[in-house]
Amino acid sequence: MDAKAILEKFETFLATIPLDRYREELEPVKTVEQNLPRDLNPLPAIYANYWVSSVPKKFPDYEDFFCTWWRNHLLPLDDFIQKYFWGCSRDFVRLGFKARLYRTLISVLTQFHFAYSWKAYCQLELEASDELDMNGIDALVHCEGKRIGLQIKKETYRSEARERGRFASRRIPVDIMIEIPYTLTKPEEWERQIKGARKSDTRERYELFFLLAKKLQRWLDNGFVVFQPDYPRFVERFIQEKIKEMQQQKMQQQKQQKIGWQETLKHIRKWL
Repeated sequence: MDAKAILEKFETFLATIPLDRYREELEPVKTVEQNLPRDLNPLPAIYANYWVSSVPKKFPDYEDFFCTWWRNHLLPLDDFIQKYFWGCSRDFVRLGFKARLYRTLISVLTQFHFAYSWKAYCQLELEASDELDMNGIDALVHCEGKRIGLQIKKETYRSEARERGRFASRRIPVDIMIEIPYTLTKPEEWERQIKGARKSDTRERYELFFLLAKKLQRWLDNGFVVFQPDYPRFVERFIQEKIKEMQQQKMQQQKQQKIGWQETLKHIRKWL
């Protein structure tokens, strides 16, 4: 697998998404807010189309993706409409789903960029799947016999942008769960927030986000947030150090360790 070629192709695709147009068209639409049944979960279709192991001829644009998804889910959509939208026009419901799935897709495409970057620049094995995602694990890394779950997350995000935990019928065990943050806010704005912060803990939080925005990610011309190659490398190094620490201390792990986004960034900050 030519991981760097896939990453390059994927990033080129991300740069073509008309974020401004979809923001104007779909951001105000919040009509489909219900928990979706499993047979309307969009994650299997997202993974089938955008998480690939070889360089594709092209990634489908959102219009093609959504039209195909809608066409392939007519029967469960009919049941959903009868339950929640009886008497509403089909166009009304379709627009609601289009907005709902778009928010989900953009979130998952962002995590895919991190995962593709990992495969291109890191050594530890990484796997991702819709089943893992539905169990709250964006990617699973293997190191020295340990299973490390990654959660790639915005600093703030709407709950409906994630189509996972609510579908899970079982939990997939991991030894460590690490939050990998990203921000949609530019460094200049975080700098302004730092200057205006009155409390030390607030200032420190803003300083971490400034570091994240300035050093670990970048913006494509259309505004899509992607990750610098060093970000997954630093996370890999963090994982290796964490596993080594566990081995040296001969820790008898009884439960999953959870590493929040602040601890992740504080550790990375030491190497910058």
